[in-house]
Amino acid sequence: MTVTNTTARNQYIATAGQAEFAYTFEVYDKDDLVVLKNSTTLSEGTQYTVDGVGSDGGGDVTLKPGHVAAAGDVITIYRDMALNRTTDYQNSGDFLAAEVNEDFDRLWLAIQQNATTDSRSVRKPVLDLDSINMELPVASGRSHRLLGFDSTGAVEAVDYLKAQEVTILTEDTFTGDGTTTAFTLSTAPVTGRLLQITIDGIMQAISSYTLSGLVVTFSEAPPFNAAIEVRKFIRNSDVVGDITAVVAGTGLSGGGTEGDVTLNLASVPVSVGITTAVTAASMTATVNTHVYVSAAGRTITLPASPTIGQRVLITVGNFTDTVVGRNGSKIMSSASDFTMDAAYLSIQFIYTDATQGWVMA
Repeated sequence: MTVTNTTARNQYIATAGQAEFAYTFEVYDKDDLVVLKNSTTLSEGTQYTVDGVGSDGGGDVTLKPGHVAAAGDVITIYRDMALNRTTDYQNSGDFLAAEVNEDFDRLWLAIQQNATTDSRSVRKPVLDLDSINMELPVASGRSHRLLGFDSTGAVEAVDYLKAQEVTILTEDTFTGDGTTTAFTLSTAPVTGRLLQITIDGIMQAISSYTLSGLVVTFSEAPPFNAAIEVRKFIRNSDVVGDITAVVAGTGLSGGGTEGDVTLNLASVPVSVGITTAVTAASMTATVNTHVYVSAAGRTITLPASPTIGQRVLITVGNFTDTVVGRNGSKIMSSASDFTMDAAYLSIQFIYTDATQGWVMA
């Protein structure tokens, strides 16, 4: 029997109730087939049956009642034969064409199987120089690091920690039950845009979930037994901790282990000493404070009796109904409270005078 030049893998997106799926490659034993429904390996005889074993054109896999596919299920069928030799020719023994052909066919099937696997791997293009090293660093050199490429295109291990970038990468895992939409994280960044969420290995769009405090809520419940992974990138500015000392420098006065720090700009002196407050409740802000609002429907009240130059920065999460209370002073010359009506909006309020009150920058 000849071995045709074909793949050793088929994949289908199922329709509702679909049970029969063709495999288009040769196998000598039904145990040489692996059948996946989404990411779950099915059991031959219990969940499916096979026909066409030994045929060079392949055959069919038929899912049994109770295990038929739902609409959108990904069915993957591939050859995974053991790479061993079971034939041993004897001196002066029979040398039958059928036995020799089967023995040689198994060699080509094994080569074909490996070629299919190789075609799905990360490989260096033929045009790349031989001198470019694509070997992974040793385990101790790549542990808890990211895979990257240097200026030559060679493999390197890259730290999570980079100046002014991500400082912490943590992960929470959950299992879907088909009904639950809200899952509580162990830690969380200040915005859902710093989350990477996968369900059964498929990356989820930012629009498909919201983050409020430690709770991430999906617009639709993840499927039953779905594997949910939530990776959290927490920036330097989000890390909880106290500033223990400030060193004065050019344009910066004050400093030490306590007291205010003043940044002296060329045009307008600005008192900084900015502190950050993350809140899921309504509150009255203090001057020179950055308030991050992590829950919808809250009111942030500006300081009473402000003086010229004092400021408050307010940043909201994925909601559009945070109210800024004016607390007796005008906002942009208006004697009305202000609503931050865009998700992830960030506005700085600077007090100017009694006529304009707080202006927005």
